[in-house]
Amino acid sequence: MRRKKHKATRRALRFYRISHGFRQPYKVLLDGNFVHALQEMRKGDAKDLIFRLLGDAVKCYTTPCVQGELKKLGKDFNGARQALKQFPLHKCGHEERCSAAECLLAQLGDKNEEHFFVATQDKALQRQCMAVPGGAVLFASVNGLHLEQPSALQRQAVAAKEQQQLVPSQAERRSVALAGAEGEAGQPRDRPLFRRHKAKGPNPLAVRKKQKLTNAATPGGGGAQQQQQPQPQQQQRPALQKTQQMQQKRAAAAGSGGEQQQEKRKRARRRSKGGEGGAAAGGGSD
Repeated sequence: MRRKKHKATRRALRFYRISHGFRQPYKVLLDGNFVHALQEMRKGDAKDLIFRLLGDAVKCYTTPCVQGELKKLGKDFNGARQALKQFPLHKCGHEERCSAAECLLAQLGDKNEEHFFVATQDKALQRQCMAVPGGAVLFASVNGLHLEQPSALQRQAVAAKEQQQLVPSQAERRSVALAGAEGEAGQPRDRPLFRRHKAKGPNPLAVRKKQKLTNAATPGGGGAQQQQQPQPQQQQRPALQKTQQMQQKRAAAAGSGGEQQQEKRKRARRRSKGGEGGAAAGGGSD
């Protein structure tokens, strides 16, 4: 039961905040019969109870007309009259005192522009307050304080206001006409105007770089190989050049010495063959 009551209160507060601009701290007008009912049921202080119900800071007020009515009711309402003295007075603007119901209803006006909650036990006053588009009512019962749910009339007024906001004003219609939303004859265009976007190139960061083909076969060339381009010779260091020159000289010297040895061997062979031939000729003459 408490959960349902809490959800209903939150739902009603959301309606008043969004649709009618109620803001914290909430302003509450206290009626004398409301405070008297709390004392009879021994519920406690009115401001603390309203704070627990609404869940945020509140400011409670009363009017001189309400206090004047309690004074006329006699000793039975002296406790409620003393309890109302702790709350500040809201200037109602009535030079001649009127009934509390008339005074509180006059504070709401036609739209409740000051965003008042009215705390009262008067059923007739509750119905009159709920007939105002922005009227909000609090009342007490044996189960505690309650916030009256928005009436059907209030919801219909909010829906009608939203529909009016959807209709373009005269200034908006003029701006649309000047912008060329309508055709030359005052008729809407068949096709909406749009701007063609130009084609853009690929993202250079997403494109893969081309690789050069060196020895690969050209496409459609019958497998013919491309000619290798001469690569530029790298410049060698002076120390490396000297070592290479020394190695070349040694190789040349070694090659010339080998040729001389081969010549000597050939000559020795010829001599040995010539000596053997002469010895054979001398033996035959004997």
